Amino acid sequence: MPELPEVETVVRSLKSLKNKKIVRIKYYSEKVAYNFQISKINKILKGRTFKSISRKGKYIIFNLKEKYLICHLRMTGYLYLSKTLPIKKNHIRCIFLLDDNQFLIFGDIRKFGGFYLYNNLNELNSKIGIDPFNIMFTESWLENNLSTKKRMIKHLLLDQKFICGLGNIYIDEILWKTQVSPKTLSHSITSSKNLYNSILSILNDSIKFHGTTIMNFKFGMGLGIMKTKIISKQYLI
Repeated sequence: MPELPEVETVVRSLKSLKNKKIVRIKYYSEKVAYNFQISKINKILKGRTFKSISRKGKYIIFNLKEKYLICHLRMTGYLYLSKTLPIKKNHIRCIFLLDDNQFLIFGDIRKFGGFYLYNNLNELNSKIGIDPFNIMFTESWLENNLSTKKRMIKHLLLDQKFICGLGNIYIDEILWKTQVSPKTLSHSITSSKNLYNSILSILNDSIKFHGTTIMNFKFGMGLGIMKTKIISKQYLI
């Protein structure tokens, strides 16, 4: 399952989306729409420009000027840019045709991943906690917030409302590095320095290697993601 390093890898691979315009969207499953009617997606987003691509926790945030399209990959979702369309569309759920004739392709084997559409980021910010790379995430923040909670540390770190982006893979690595038992109660951790440093170092190291997940994780362009062939953009119109 993609966690913060994998999602950050995807975001970095999509940076060239900035200033590209959506020409049309082709969808193959209504399940990709979490909080809106997929049938209205073209009316809402057609002609909008990608202002920026960012991440909070495990969420990919597309700023489309007064609209935010937010993607969660869930267990097996993947997003990538391509100059061609895939021959086989078994797991393709949604394709964005861009004004430079490239495609933003969203696929998902298990069909759990999809998109939210918001006018602002208030709702997203209200349901998840601090991101480990937020400037407000400091050793003092961690120490203060650990001291007010009486939960097993692994369960607390898994809670996306506490710190967003961490999952089972990296929490195990972090706790192993700090030699803290997963069952340790959070309020009993008297010094958070090692834990804080381990969170950042493990995440940064993982990002350098494009994450840890090897099954169903795909990103980038021209990386042998799947066999493709050139198809006219008329396919999407």
